[in-house]
Amino acid sequence: MICHVRLLPLALLALTGAAGCPAVYPELATRLRPTVAQQALDPPPPENLRWIRFVDGRVPERTREGRTWDQVLSSLPDPYARLLINGKEVLRTSVQSDTLEPTWPGSPSGNFRVEPGDRLRVELWDANPINDKPIGIREIGRPSAEDRETGQIRVELEGGGRLTLAFELAHARIGLGLWYELRTSAVYITRMMERGPAERAGIKKGDEVLSIGGREVKKMSPGEVRSAFNGITLAGIVLMVKHAEGATETVKVVEGPIYPTFDQFGAVD
Repeated sequence: MICHVRLLPLALLALTGAAGCPAVYPELATRLRPTVAQQALDPPPPENLRWIRFVDGRVPERTREGRTWDQVLSSLPDPYARLLINGKEVLRTSVQSDTLEPTWPGSPSGNFRVEPGDRLRVELWDANPINDKPIGIREIGRPSAEDRETGQIRVELEGGGRLTLAFELAHARIGLGLWYELRTSAVYITRMMERGPAERAGIKKGDEVLSIGGREVKKMSPGEVRSAFNGITLAGIVLMVKHAEGATETVKVVEGPIYPTFDQFGAVD
């Protein structure tokens, strides 16, 4: 039998399994919202997570070969910047066309893990349809105490070029920090944000949620489950979970600060 698997309405999931095809259940995320001004964050941002963004740059008036840009391109360059940590690219801006003073509006930013011994490298490139050309490269090495204190790294490149990196403490989102899967009359935890409130409360990946706020999950509709997870009050939410080894536990989870990394969550403003 050849089964064509696709996301199905919840009401048809059981029928799909009965027909012999593997059911595909939707994974849902609990809400994440921005912090508000002056909001106290407990726990505070970990020191080894930094919010990084390319703030701006300056392209030298001459190429690395000593020629003006109009001699080479008949226009100004189309610069973009890259950040590498321990030799691996972790962040790249968009291309900003025809400028010596890029600011890369709309380019990605986010939280990145930077350990004390990690080495940073920045590169400024000119985008070219045939072959991109390097404008300036600089090994930053280990960020200094001043870099961490000021929340910014200013890098001077050869020939008068420059790059400025925001290097702030990690930016937070507020939430529970978990994803769950709605199955037929059951809910399972599929993953969690590292060090988020759900993980801190003792919830584990693969846990089955038996009750939410005192209501048995098997007696709740999919819409009621989603509403329970999305309508969390300041007092939090009480979950009874069954761990993979069979033990059950009742935990209370209160929304709190989460510091999602770029590779786990994507861009964070």
